[in-house]
This record gives sequence, C-alpha cells and structure tokens, in this order.
Amino acid sequence: MALVGKWEYESADNLDGYMDAAAIPEQLRAMAKNSKPVMEISNSGNSWTLKTTVSDKVKDTTFNIGEEFDSMSLAGQPLKCTVAMEGDKMVETQKQGDITIVITREVAGDQLISKMTVGGQTATITFKKA
Repeated sequence: MALVGKWEYESADNLDGYMDAAAIPEQLRAMAKNSKPVMEISNSGNSWTLKTTVSDKVKDTTFNIGEEFDSMSLAGQPLKCTVAMEGDKMVETQKQGDITIVITREVAGDQLISKMTVGGQTATITFKKA
C-alpha cells in the first residue's frame, strides 16, 4: 500500500484559512506554522496506525477502516472519527460537536498529499517520503 511509510513535511497551502475555519487556538497556530510535521503510516490487514508528530506533540491513532473510533485533536479536543478507503485514497471524517473536518490522504509519486477541509476552507499539506 503506497500510503505506508514515514513522511516528512514539504509544504503547506492555505493553512491560515483552514485554522481560522477550524478555530485553532492562537498558540497552536504558531506551532503549526513553525513546525515540520512527520507522519508515519502503517497497517496490518484492516488495522491502520497514523502517528503524527508536530513539534513536541504526538498523536498516535490506531483504527479499523469503516469503524467509528474516539480520538483527540492535537489541541486536546475529543473527536469522533471514521476512516474509509476510496481506492488508494484514505478519507478520514472527524466530528467535534457541530464541526466536521474531512482529511484525505493520497500518494502522488514520492509525495503524500493531505487535504484538510472544514467550513469551506481546505489546507493542503504535502509530505515527501522519508
């Protein structure tokens, strides 16, 4: 599976618009803009693990495709999440109260393109295979 591996931050587009729409706290905005996140993706059968490291914060999530699970945002907010596979694209839906965030992750060449959408704003984060 092309998504599996370690991915290092390369670039971000419209991060400010996304963070405004997602109501990200100011101290986390500065950290997000100044950090170079690393994402590690692994899987075994239907079970997947996403480990995202942003500065000193680590989000380590293991889940099964198609099953709702509880998670926590990097800002510490509780989330209800579901992940689906659409071909080679991973689509994660996160619900936090009335807010819905959709994150798609797909590989193009040696890059992983992660698109995060909330409230009509989409940020695109590009990672390069480590």
